[in-house]
Amino acid sequence: MQSKHLKKENILTIPNLLSLIRILLIPLIIWLYCVQKAYMHTFIVIVISGFTYIIDGKIARKFNKISDVGKVLDPIADKLTQAALVICLIARYPWMWALLALFAVKECLMLLWGYLTLKSTDTINGAKWYGKLSTVVLYAVMMLLILFVDIPQPIATALMLLCGGMMLLSLVMYGRFYHAILDQAPSGSEQQKTLHTARNVVLGLIWVGIIVILFIHRKELSAEGIARYTPKNPWLAAIVMLALFALKSLSIVIYSGLLYAANGILFPLPVAIVLNLIGTVIMVSLPYWIGRRNGASAVGEIRKKYPKAEVVHDLRAKNDFLFSFLVRMIRLPCDVASLYMGAVHVEYKKYLLGSLFGMLPHAITYPIIGMSIRDIRSPKFVISLCAELAYILITSAVYTVYRKRNQVSK
Repeated sequence: MQSKHLKKENILTIPNLLSLIRILLIPLIIWLYCVQKAYMHTFIVIVISGFTYIIDGKIARKFNKISDVGKVLDPIADKLTQAALVICLIARYPWMWALLALFAVKECLMLLWGYLTLKSTDTINGAKWYGKLSTVVLYAVMMLLILFVDIPQPIATALMLLCGGMMLLSLVMYGRFYHAILDQAPSGSEQQKTLHTARNVVLGLIWVGIIVILFIHRKELSAEGIARYTPKNPWLAAIVMLALFALKSLSIVIYSGLLYAANGILFPLPVAIVLNLIGTVIMVSLPYWIGRRNGASAVGEIRKKYPKAEVVHDLRAKNDFLFSFLVRMIRLPCDVASLYMGAVHVEYKKYLLGSLFGMLPHAITYPIIGMSIRDIRSPKFVISLCAELAYILITSAVYTVYRKRNQVSK
């Protein structure tokens, strides 16, 4: 939709007034919660604010009152309210700082993408469904944490993790949306240069944010702190393990089998397997999307930098699921294979399913090895170790047969 001239009838509309009311309610929310400690009254005001968020869009669409002013004012009101809610809860939940940092990075990127899109296409894009879903989840979680003061810490941690996950999903989806628009700009244009600079700045900010968070919580992240939180605080332990899976996805230094086994030590077997599967999704997805963003031009660089990527290239087949499955069976470095398959645009759904099936046996056998490591003579340890060795031998044989049948050169 092309930008419109700012006319009075496009400004003084009911949806825009509702957004303005939402902004005016922010100081009241902070005062009631932080000063008066009136949690029920705070909850009621947040409900009113959330109600205006729900109905302003419906009114705008039903009565054709959508305007460029509303497209800007509505998200500003939402973001300011969300930031205020998170800040209010920081005193009670110190790890809320991490959520606030993620929120700040997300909104800075959204602002930059929106500005570049407006400059390139003269278009203001409204909120998408994934952005609205993230907002609804954050509102709901913050309302629960404000209303129920004595909520157990593990549940609070899980709710904060849910918020963070929804923010990341929204950020990734918006990133794909805006990059699809901005990639159409001519190569070497101001928009492309700004986008490239922004990527480097964001990476720098992320690392700075990680360092600051680690410094703030340095006592909790010491060896004694980790021992204190594990396994007494299983939710935090799960967050730490999933973070290690994300770190492993960007480095060949960490061996994934150690993470699988560690979950077996820390958690009951069913929980360990579920965490391993979630960690596997994270581990294979991050480098895939990095490789996909770099495009086909990165294929040569990957093959030059990682000689083992030549094996992945030899296995390239028409069936993306089989291709992904075989790559995981022959146990190439996870990040190298994922970077390559993203760069050559293997279909993500088939890639993810093939990777999960190829790594599923390890996600099951390693936690059993981990939970029985203290007694290496136990049947659990011996059987799981033999199963792991058998799977390695079988997959090596399958790969050899596959290469011979398809006449793939080594």
